Amino acid sequence: MGGRTGGASSGRGIIAACAGPALIVIGVLVALEGFVFHDRLTQAHPDILTFWLPRFAYLGRSIADGHIPVWNPYEMAGYRFAADPQGGWLYLTPMTLFSTLSPAAAMRAFIVVNPLLAGLGLYGFCRVERLSRVAATVGGLSLAMLMSTSEIAVSMPFAGSIAWTTVALIGAAGYRRADRWSRKIAWLALGAFAWSQVATAHLSHGLVMCSVLVVAYLVSGAVADVRAGRVQGWAAAGDVLLFLVMLPLASLAVLLPRIDALQASSLAAGYDRLGDALGSLGGADSASIQGNGVWAAWPLALGAAPGAYAGAVILLAVPLAVRARRHRALVWGVGGALVLTWVAMLDAVVTAGWFRSLLLRIPFGDVYLHNPGRMRYLAVIAIPILGAVGIQGLRDDPMPARRAALWLGGGAVLWLGVPLAAGATPVRFALLAAGLVAGGVAVWLLATARTPWAWLTVVAVLSVELVVSVAWSHSVTTADTILLGLEGGEHPNLIPQPLPAPEVDAAAFVAPTAFVPRLQASDERYLTWAPPAAAFDKGYLFMQLRPDWPALAMERGTLFSIGDPLGYNPVQLPRYWDYLRARTDLPVFYNAAVIDLPTSQDVRLLGVRYLVIPTGIASPLPGTVRERAQGYDLVELSTWQPHISVVTSWTVVDSTAAALQTVTAPGFDPADEAVLESDPGLQPASGAEPGTASVLERSPSSLTIATTTAAPSIVVVRSTYDGGWTATVDGEPADVLPVDGFLQGVPVNAGDHTVELVYEDEAVTGGLIAGAVVWIGIVVAFVAAAVTERRRRREPRAPTAPAIPDARGP
Repeated sequence: MGGRTGGASSGRGIIAACAGPALIVIGVLVALEGFVFHDRLTQAHPDILTFWLPRFAYLGRSIADGHIPVWNPYEMAGYRFAADPQGGWLYLTPMTLFSTLSPAAAMRAFIVVNPLLAGLGLYGFCRVERLSRVAATVGGLSLAMLMSTSEIAVSMPFAGSIAWTTVALIGAAGYRRADRWSRKIAWLALGAFAWSQVATAHLSHGLVMCSVLVVAYLVSGAVADVRAGRVQGWAAAGDVLLFLVMLPLASLAVLLPRIDALQASSLAAGYDRLGDALGSLGGADSASIQGNGVWAAWPLALGAAPGAYAGAVILLAVPLAVRARRHRALVWGVGGALVLTWVAMLDAVVTAGWFRSLLLRIPFGDVYLHNPGRMRYLAVIAIPILGAVGIQGLRDDPMPARRAALWLGGGAVLWLGVPLAAGATPVRFALLAAGLVAGGVAVWLLATARTPWAWLTVVAVLSVELVVSVAWSHSVTTADTILLGLEGGEHPNLIPQPLPAPEVDAAAFVAPTAFVPRLQASDERYLTWAPPAAAFDKGYLFMQLRPDWPALAMERGTLFSIGDPLGYNPVQLPRYWDYLRARTDLPVFYNAAVIDLPTSQDVRLLGVRYLVIPTGIASPLPGTVRERAQGYDLVELSTWQPHISVVTSWTVVDSTAAALQTVTAPGFDPADEAVLESDPGLQPASGAEPGTASVLERSPSSLTIATTTAAPSIVVVRSTYDGGWTATVDGEPADVLPVDGFLQGVPVNAGDHTVELVYEDEAVTGGLIAGAVVWIGIVVAFVAAAVTERRRRREPRAPTAPAIPDARGP
């Protein structure tokens, strides 16, 4: 009988331990069932199809082939990929998914994994913080579902940073509570790895939010521990400092290449100065960057639906967190971070001269000023944590019925009364109003009666609320814009929009369209020209409907491994950036690359052989329609320049600006002449015929060329110039020179030669070496600590001397 009883008790324990995480998993699968059970993607966020899927597909192909994707030749005439802050290099989730699954399946899985990781991570953090399973469940379920029912799930930088922030908090909590150094080091390693993943997901606002939460949590916890006498002040300060120092050190493999790429990119000068200097040569200026302040009714809008709805149960419990005595340090830390970010987003603060001056002194500090409203996502983590703590406080310290009613009434006024009094649209709070009735009763019962069914009622009410939120979100369409009624200004931050059921046929999106086989076989570049989108300051960003897929715009070249000189990326190589802005007066948006009206100079400089244009529109350049399909024509241009050419005439100018002015001037022909910025060490032969070149071998990061020329020449490679390219001519080192302002070339003497170009990103290599050294140090420290602790436990203790009786008697 005892064995059976013990077995049954053990089984109940396992069920109880798994129930909360299982509910979180089921909730996410229900909310995102269109991605889980159907081969569907979404256009609810413009970057899913046109940015993340193609880039991560290229990342996955490269990893599966066994090499680091340091260079992407299929977009923007080539650019640094692994070092790109949004390239995904060393980002565990996309590297694993896209290297093992098809691109469409991997993208669907990635969308689902982030809310799962966030909800389970928050559950784990609450458990390490010694909250009950029920409190941890409602917190994790709220976070997972408010992500899954809103566009947060498909805003990949924020979804990823939120998810991994919860894991970083687990590491910080375990580190703080560990009683042995081996355990401290293990928890530190977990927190540091998670912090590095936040850096790969969103190096700017996402990493700031994670760091603010971790710092606030550790500092408030250290203060509480010192005040309780559990640790000395200097020891607590040392522990906190060690953890915080190790975060960037353990992330060197992530940080070093990305910082190096940013410093060498179009963003190096800052958002406020984009479009100045070289970018204004043609009279163009980058579209102005709007700084957005505080989110409408932030964070009270987490009670609005459809969208990121946290649940009335959680929201009612948030004010109750202040009375959770056993978790006061957690409340101070998370609440303090919430208040700090709210203040830092206020328009009065963001526009203050002293604040702007302070941020602009910090490297890339103006990234924050670009859109401070993005810090609103910290509330998405903080509110569920505080709600879970409030629920836990009711278990630890129940209250009389009348007092509980007052607390719950105050919470209802805060989350429902205040937004409505401010003018919010009532229908947006209909679900919250219903939830406050049922949730209020459930929480009131929990506050006044310590019975198991009261706990189950709280979980059940929250689950029903969130299921209704899912159904409401799925009922909207991508064309609907949900307003709270409190938005203001020219560029307001909207509430997180609901996530409709996905409608894009994923298999069809990733299937090669009619022109792809010819383009892949020719191995030559194409250029999309589809007015009126060609004159849009954000380029082809919104050409995402199925009839537009054959246009091959917006990184579909990267998806299919065909060369496209355009693209969409906030981090661009500066020479390429300058060329596109020097040649036009179109106010191109800071992350777009678009050619409004292609000229003969454009296509010859960029090595474009084909134009993809809508059927029925005359080609802006002479050529022959080679294929016509799906509403588009593939035009082979009459006068095109190959990717590699051998030029025997050149001019040397004194600056990049002068080079760009020369190549954009009317009449310049890159087939006849090259523009250099330094002496190549050769003398051009007047009247010499251009040489010939053929590609012997090509990979994304290397190129082997056979050339024949009767005179000293420049072998022009029509890829964006970058210092990572090195060259040899017949096995001997040779210079790689900037040509025509933004391309690259190698000088050769007369005769037959083999030119080899190889791209190496030293920052990527250096980061890997530095990161490996740090992580080896962490492993060695862990092993040393574990061995030392084990030896100490095995050492025999000296016998305790018997007590000497007191001579005065008992």
